[in-house]
Amino acid sequence: MRCWPQGRPAPVAIDPPRDLALLQYTGGTTGTPKGAMLTHQNLTANARQVEAIDPRAGERDVIMGVLPLFHVFANVCVLNRTVANGGCIAMLPRFDAGQTLKTLQRVRATAMPGVPTMYQALLDHPQLGQTDFSSLRVCISGGAPLAGPLKERFEAATGARLVEGYGLTETSGVVSTNPYEGEDRTGTIGQVLPETRVRLLDKEDPSRDAAAGEPGELAVQGPQIMQGYWRRPEADATAFAERSDGRWLRTGDVAVIDAQGYVSIVDRIKDMIAVGGFKVFPSQVEDVLLGNPAVKEVLVLGVPDAYLGEVPRAYVTLADGAASDGAALREWLNARLGKHERVDAVVVRDSLPKTMIGKLDRKALRAEVEAGGGN
Repeated sequence: MRCWPQGRPAPVAIDPPRDLALLQYTGGTTGTPKGAMLTHQNLTANARQVEAIDPRAGERDVIMGVLPLFHVFANVCVLNRTVANGGCIAMLPRFDAGQTLKTLQRVRATAMPGVPTMYQALLDHPQLGQTDFSSLRVCISGGAPLAGPLKERFEAATGARLVEGYGLTETSGVVSTNPYEGEDRTGTIGQVLPETRVRLLDKEDPSRDAAAGEPGELAVQGPQIMQGYWRRPEADATAFAERSDGRWLRTGDVAVIDAQGYVSIVDRIKDMIAVGGFKVFPSQVEDVLLGNPAVKEVLVLGVPDAYLGEVPRAYVTLADGAASDGAALREWLNARLGKHERVDAVVVRDSLPKTMIGKLDRKALRAEVEAGGGN
């Protein structure tokens, strides 16, 4: 039996809405990492929000833990919500497609949160066809956009539902997701969680709302929103938009919202490419190129152009066995794009840089290209 030198520790009084529980650092893919100040209430509220949207809450709950718990996605969707509801985590030290398939079948997992590259790796593994997925109810994709063809192939191969969600470090993890059951709208990030509110801000002037029916910067309110950045008041000043009903977190993502409340991310404001006065969203070009069966992964960057200022350029990896080349892919892609969206080249690579959780890393690729190592 453990003996405490001074007796048992005394309980510490906390104020959940104000006392910090975690400094969760941003990934740095769009700038210098910053410590998001998350309170006990922020974290527990988001865990309860995630649990509230599960139509089978209270049933057998075994989560595949293949995301690193230091990342906010895993912190809420793997750890916190499972501890809160008394479920079980089947945890691996790191993601390995073969070990994941074996463990998923052995423990009869009911759900798996992951990033799109993980689901692609499972599809590519030779043991996929010998794996029993009958216990798997839902897989939640986050961290990066989920390509429609990948979603379709994964669902057809496994029989499990693969839904796309959305969140930020600054939101304790999750803002919205497509429903686990019912209507799932491919290409959207679904509907917002309970007690979460969103609005669209004017892309040029965040003190105003976007015009009706126009894309705008997605802004969020809710109990999961951070208190600010640790010792970064200058960053706080631009992170929030003040309104008469309080402050709204600016996500930096351009979005549209349909009549049923489904949110679609158009692109990140910082990633937009200015082509001769036209704004080009990289994700829209990427979505078209992912429709080519030869393409496995893609990132589109803006590169300098003497006449237009910038032009899009695509960087891809090829699907196993594909024999296409950059010139053929460029011709195929540009035939399907508007004039100002057309790429100057498609660069075929053996791999694209990824973050520690397997998310395609646009910032790292841009650094490689600017250094002359990525064409």
